Amino acid sequence: MADKVRRQRPRRRVCWALVAVLLADLLALSDTLAVMSVDLGSESMKVAIVKPGVPMEIVLNKESRRKTPVIVTLKENERFFGDSAASMAIKNPKATLRYFQHLLGKQADNPHVALYQARFPEHELTFDPQRQTVHFQISSQLQFSPEEV
Repeated sequence: MADKVRRQRPRRRVCWALVAVLLADLLALSDTLAVMSVDLGSESMKVAIVKPGVPMEIVLNKESRRKTPVIVTLKENERFFGDSAASMAIKNPKATLRYFQHLLGKQADNPHVALYQARFPEHELTFDPQRQTVHFQISSQLQFSPEEV
């Protein structure tokens, strides 16, 4: 019995030594870690990054703006987001979706669905019998749920 206890003590020391080394490595990595947050609103979104030693920084989009419009344009093989989608809204309003977050997880008989149809009559909403929710009917072949958008 005493031999068994003596064998376990070196193993424990090795385990504690490994844990100490791993914690030291994690502390060394903490200087390079960063946290990203996304503020997704109804009309626009912002992305912020927090790094050690640097105050919170709002990330600029490719147009050098801090706010990006929450607009998606769906074409046959492409999706356009933000300002590029907003510029396509004039040519193709039926395929340009905005305020679609209000329909996330809503059933077809929800009052928000009726309000959305009244506000955006250019969008054709179809019923999904399996999920009891709505889909955006973009064309005869393209159909997307609000979660897919």
